Amino acid sequence: MKTERFNFDKSCQMHLACSYDEDFRPSQCCVYFKDGFAYATDSHILVKNRISECSNLDQETIDALDGKLLHRNFYKEILKYDTISVSEEGIECKKGSNISFFYFAKDCLKYPNAEKVIQETLNKQTVQIPEIRFSLEYFDILRKSLHNFEKCKVVFKGQSEPIVFYSIEDDVSSIGIVMPLAVY
Repeated sequence: MKTERFNFDKSCQMHLACSYDEDFRPSQCCVYFKDGFAYATDSHILVKNRISECSNLDQETIDALDGKLLHRNFYKEILKYDTISVSEEGIECKKGSNISFFYFAKDCLKYPNAEKVIQETLNKQTVQIPEIRFSLEYFDILRKSLHNFEKCKVVFKGQSEPIVFYSIEDDVSSIGIVMPLAVY
C-alpha cells in the first residue's frame, strides 16, 4: 500500500535559491517560513511561495512552521520523504520504515525582511529599458524553486533594477525577483 504524501511538492526546490555563504550570510542559507509563505534568497534571487500551494500540508502544520528557518540542505532532504511532522525543534520525516529528524536553524539568526524587499520592488514604476544584463543560471534556479512556474510573466522595473517574475496561473501566488548584474 502506498503512503499518501504529506510534504512539500518535490518540484519546488527552494533550496536552490538559498545562499551558499555560511560565514557571511548564514540566515540566507535557509528557507524561511513566515505568515503562510516560504522564502529563499541568496541576495541575487528572492523567491516566495505560498506554502498551501507548494505542499499539501494542513493549516496546523503551516502555522507550526511560522518564523522557523530550515537549512537549505535539510529542506532538500525533506523533499525525499513521504510525510513530515513539525515540532518546535524541527521536522520529523518518514518514508516507509526510514525516519529522520532535521533541526531548525538557531533562533539567533535573523532573516532579512524579504516581504519588504518584494513590496518595495512591486511598488517601483514599470519602465521600458534598452538593455539589462543577467545570469541565465538565475532563471534555471527560479524555474526549479518556484511552485508551478513553467510559464511566467516578467516585469522589468528599470535599468539596474530588479526583474519580477509572476506565474501566469491564476491560482498560483508565487513570485520571484532577480537582481541584474552590476556593470562596472
